[in-house]
Amino acid sequence: MDVGNIRDDLRDIRIFCGRYFPFVVIPLSYLRIVATEHIPTAGVDDHGVLAIRPSFWLSLTIEEKRFVAIHESLHITLCHPFRMKGFNRDAYNIAADGKVNHAITGARVSGIDYRQSMVTLNGLATVTGLRVEDLEKMSTEEIARLLEKPGGIEKCSREDGEEGSLNAGDLLSGEVEGEEVQSGDEGLSRTRDREELEKRWRNLAERAKSFAKQAGTMPAALERIVDEVLEVKPPWQVTIRFGLRNGAKVDSSFAYPNRRSDDLPGPMGYRYTVWALIDTSGSIGENELKYFLGIAKHDARNASLKVVAWDAEAYEVLAAERPGEVARKVAPKMKGGGGTVCLPVLQKVCEFMAYGDAVVMLTDGEIYDAEKDETQEWFRRVSAKAGFAMIGYTYKPLTAPGFTATHVNLDSS
Repeated sequence: MDVGNIRDDLRDIRIFCGRYFPFVVIPLSYLRIVATEHIPTAGVDDHGVLAIRPSFWLSLTIEEKRFVAIHESLHITLCHPFRMKGFNRDAYNIAADGKVNHAITGARVSGIDYRQSMVTLNGLATVTGLRVEDLEKMSTEEIARLLEKPGGIEKCSREDGEEGSLNAGDLLSGEVEGEEVQSGDEGLSRTRDREELEKRWRNLAERAKSFAKQAGTMPAALERIVDEVLEVKPPWQVTIRFGLRNGAKVDSSFAYPNRRSDDLPGPMGYRYTVWALIDTSGSIGENELKYFLGIAKHDARNASLKVVAWDAEAYEVLAAERPGEVARKVAPKMKGGGGTVCLPVLQKVCEFMAYGDAVVMLTDGEIYDAEKDETQEWFRRVSAKAGFAMIGYTYKPLTAPGFTATHVNLDSS
């Protein structure tokens, strides 16, 4: 198998990227690349090796070859082969393709050819019912979870045409062998542990970002997906726990021991209050509501809990001092089923809460007035008064000033 032409093309592509797409210069240099006719087109395997089918490669124009090289380099630099563990492979591949292609097209670099049939966020917006702006805020994993729902992948085949795209099915299963085109970095090629490989590629992603920043060419869409790798967000449970801990009222007294010295007063903690604002609109299913109440029950272990159900209006304040009271006193009185407008509940909690209380809003994210100026102002007022403010969403991401927004996965335990 003659791989000389592929090797020459990749050298020219690295030179091109050094000028127009510098982020992938380092990854392209570090990648181990093999050639084999045993794959459909091109892709990266579970060990981060880029495999190229020579007959496919030779059928492309140089503009298309640049696209393929950049696309596959982004997959491995963003650790997609490692992050997809536990997901449906096709769903994750489609989500990752949409993110990567959006970053490439968003860079608006001439000299790269984009196939009309490739997976795009516009196509995924049609499939999921979300806006492109919403999908931009979501992680690859969140989009993949949506596509894993019944009919999601099939809709992609009809709406986005990914089966005929330039980069279909390019997160390859297992380890692909072939004739070596580029040996790449020895440390990467010899590392067999997937966790160690992911760590090394995360470090390379950070180096690639710094290099692109120095070159003055780091498109916003690309930086956003790179930060998915570099800025690891804790699970919502950890977010709530540390948020409540940091926001709790604390005083000191000599009646309490101090671990540092007997001559110092010890911390005297107050039982803080958590306001759980639970979306009970018509778009919330029974499973979601049970899950939201489960979160509220968890909070009641260490706090005085105030629950407010809301749809287009805010209902009565329901109190619980212990987890068991959530089932007995709160759940039976939950009202809702109407539209989804959050302004009334924000105004209500702002009126009744004390300074330093925690506020946790639980919703699917389908809120009619979330982005209106008046609602945004009330998000600011509540967060300014709260010791900790968080929105947990199951479907559509939200932007609320002063609130920590985190995805709540209903499938997690």
